[in-house]
Amino acid sequence: MTIEQLGGLGEFIGAMAVVVSLIFIALEIRSNSRSTRLAALQTAMESSQRIIELPARDRDLSRVIRIGSNDPDSLTEDEYAQYRYWLILSFRSTENLFVQYKSGGLDHETWVARAGASKWMMATPGGSKVWASASNRYRVDFQKWMGSSEKQ
Repeated sequence: MTIEQLGGLGEFIGAMAVVVSLIFIALEIRSNSRSTRLAALQTAMESSQRIIELPARDRDLSRVIRIGSNDPDSLTEDEYAQYRYWLILSFRSTENLFVQYKSGGLDHETWVARAGASKWMMATPGGSKVWASASNRYRVDFQKWMGSSEKQ
């Protein structure tokens, strides 16, 4: 075997090593992307759970949310503040998921489920009152989405 043939063989082996390395890197990136999406899903689930868990554990908050959603003007000043803070927390959580969804980090099904809950809350008399007074504290694209009839 000549030096030229050995050089050609070396180039071929080097090229194959590069191809194998690229395949390995592609598989690692795919795995990492999957892990990132699963982490975003976990965050979404935990966020939704915390928001639901608050009134589930606190009878007074549950009452305030129920009344505030339907007739916010019948709440005391302190009760309305509590309702407002809870709802702003819920909207903020949805805004976070909105950003994750728009960037591709959250799957469509999870987004649709959470988005529907926020749209429903905003459609109540109390929700629309809170949103009207606090909407300017959110991202402009999220404000537009919340104000639209788009479900997802």
